[in-house]
Amino acid sequence: MARRKTANICINLVPSLSHFELLQYDITKGAFVRMDSEAFMFDPASRELLDEEERLKTVIKRLYDRNKIPLKAPSTLVIPSFFTRQYTLPEDVLTEDLKGILGAEVERFYVFKKSDPEIGYCSLKSGEILYTAYPKQPLDIIKNAFLELKIPLVSIDCNYTASLRGLIAMGVVQNEVANQLKWGMMIISDFNIFMAVIDGSAIEKIQESPLSLQNLEEESLISEIRGDFNQFFGFELLSQVVIINNSQKLYSTTLVEGMQYQGATHVFDQNESTLASRGAANPPFPCSLESVGGALVNVIPEVPTLELGDPDILKNKLDEERSNKVALVMIAAGIVLYAVQFGLGLIFDPFIKQQEQSAAQLQQEINNALNSLSIVPVVKAKLFVKEGTEQNYRASNFVIKLGQALPPDAWLKRVAVRSSPDFKRFEVIVSGGAMASEPLNSYVQELNTVVGTPPLTPRVIPQQMENQRFFEYILENTSTSDPNQATAAGPQP
Repeated sequence: MARRKTANICINLVPSLSHFELLQYDITKGAFVRMDSEAFMFDPASRELLDEEERLKTVIKRLYDRNKIPLKAPSTLVIPSFFTRQYTLPEDVLTEDLKGILGAEVERFYVFKKSDPEIGYCSLKSGEILYTAYPKQPLDIIKNAFLELKIPLVSIDCNYTASLRGLIAMGVVQNEVANQLKWGMMIISDFNIFMAVIDGSAIEKIQESPLSLQNLEEESLISEIRGDFNQFFGFELLSQVVIINNSQKLYSTTLVEGMQYQGATHVFDQNESTLASRGAANPPFPCSLESVGGALVNVIPEVPTLELGDPDILKNKLDEERSNKVALVMIAAGIVLYAVQFGLGLIFDPFIKQQEQSAAQLQQEINNALNSLSIVPVVKAKLFVKEGTEQNYRASNFVIKLGQALPPDAWLKRVAVRSSPDFKRFEVIVSGGAMASEPLNSYVQELNTVVGTPPLTPRVIPQQMENQRFFEYILENTSTSDPNQATAAGPQP
């Protein structure tokens, strides 16, 4: 009979790329019992090791030895995002083709012109794909260090999904998860900003923006963050925005004031002054949110991992029964997991298990009188021709408006327009670029005067190439993801 596992171990490479953090969660006690860290440096641009490769194994082993954790203990590794995006899949994609399609998508971007990516992904509530890509060579070096130490890695997750898991465990978004409310999460490091709109516990949409590292002045950084924040959250009604500040350059009070956001906010500072794992004297937190989420990777299955590990190894995760039977029972019984040790009153409620709700009944209106008339076929034929003509007119006006309303520092890459079979609406996908994001809001509003219902929804993706910051945008009013099926106008990429 297999021996029941009694602890979860997480090793977290912190977002500053300066330390490895260890966290041990004792399943039988329902508490975090070990928290520690060791310095080790990585290059933020390439993620290459800045310390000796042999020292990497020494640092990891020292963390386990110092905390009396056997090297054979199955562990989760959390790494900070290098490149995370949201992607609409082409139609009729087979599951076995997905990784290859994402690989081709990633290689379009400048950051992967010189390095091969390792890709992890999961499905979003909308049906789109959330994926993260990390340089393969430095990630392989980290994985090999664990392999040589004979430490089994059961999962390799991204810090974004791990942080979301940590927030749910802490009860910070208890009301949002219980009542399926929309809320926002923003994670800031010295290298990028991650923003997500979350419906309950399900990620709805995301945006990751690089920070211009040459803008070292706090005022410039905050201005850049405020622009990205307003662009991403500007059209959303949110119950609150949770800000996780991992930056070594920005004070949270100054950041919140500079963002000029009028809604409710909840701020977590994560640095050497606030975390016991980093040696803080009087810390408000024992460890980082991403470590909490990493240690509870199988305890909170509502948040999937952006899995960067070896599928052949990961499918043999040990003692699956512990996640749903032992750990969840301990938590639901009111066992304190995290911050009650520090007076924060951590809770974890059984509402997470209440996901299935009654489906809304479909209503269908049938006009029996009209269907009984003998003239219906003739009338319908005439109306069909009339509606088709009017639809062509609206589509032509839309294409004209695209050029007339285009901001001066913006450009079009592709326009795809397709009429619905009943001529009731036309579906649009527009992609392009811009030097500034602010004018795109008024651009979308002008286009929507022609598009009608459903309106265009903007997605803006900040990019940076050779110190030049610009924005890629996608405007669409349809979930259709194969623009080749539509009538294309404009230059092709």
